[in-house]
Amino acid sequence: MNQKIIIGFVLLLISIQSIYAQKDSVPEFDFSRFIYLDSVVITASRSGFDTDEFVDMVRADSSFYEAFRNLRFVEYDAENDFTFYNKKNEIAAAYTSTTRQYTRKKGKATCRTMDILEENITGKYYKRNRKPRYYTTKMFERLFFTEEEICETRNSTPSEDEEDGRIARYVTQLKKLIFQPGEKVDVPIIGGKTAIFEEKMAKYYDYAINSEAHQNGMDCYVFRVNVKPEFEDRKEGKTVVKSLETFFEKKTFQVIGRNYRVAYYGALFDFDVTMNVKLTKINDQYLPEYIAYDGFWKIPTQKLERAKFTITVETDASLDGGR
Repeated sequence: MNQKIIIGFVLLLISIQSIYAQKDSVPEFDFSRFIYLDSVVITASRSGFDTDEFVDMVRADSSFYEAFRNLRFVEYDAENDFTFYNKKNEIAAAYTSTTRQYTRKKGKATCRTMDILEENITGKYYKRNRKPRYYTTKMFERLFFTEEEICETRNSTPSEDEEDGRIARYVTQLKKLIFQPGEKVDVPIIGGKTAIFEEKMAKYYDYAINSEAHQNGMDCYVFRVNVKPEFEDRKEGKTVVKSLETFFEKKTFQVIGRNYRVAYYGALFDFDVTMNVKLTKINDQYLPEYIAYDGFWKIPTQKLERAKFTITVETDASLDGGR
């Protein structure tokens, strides 16, 4: 082989190796340098608390989702209180109810049914044949109401509503906002803006890990994210997650509470929603205890929906497992 060709080939290999070496040497995004730690957390970090691992756990956490899924397998009462408002911020419709879920064992499966014990409806909350007038109601009933007996095991995959694909997609993305806030959602225009742990979004936020007690007295690590003051103007459109606060019990790193606000104002849709969720522990498993929603959303072809609602769950530990 011609010597010049050999030399050229060797130089090419060296160049390729250099390019890959440069690529590999590019430092990964160091998210931890953006996070403020209080004195207690700093002390804990000297004893093994790892900030990067904690953030990875925040992002990968499934305990919050599992707590909601646990509701499918226990008996409980729920107090539901919904209020919808018109454009003038006047009450357009309201709904309150007390519901009770019953469970029974059927082989390896747990079967659940639900009764409405009390109910009060004002305004045009439902259409004819008790069809939900509001999409917010339809999503709520899909998540929490049971019209007929449903049987499933812990390993069952929740079924989707084939008759209403649009609602199924809404619910899927709603679940992601609730259970994985800060991750990218499959919504045009705003999807990437929800990814608050990515490098391109980090510049818009203040992050902190604090040590403090939750309302129930549990000692917790609290992960907080807030939009920086200079980016709070709603016209900026740079951010969707406005605030996020997640409480982790120190002993187990179980999520026991989450508060957050998401908002966006654009040509295709507007929304501004604040949610607060608290969990409780019954028979060594975590369950939702309180859910509060306050906000509005507007999408093309649909009327603006402005609502407030609270759901309070009371679980009798002696009923766990069914009759």
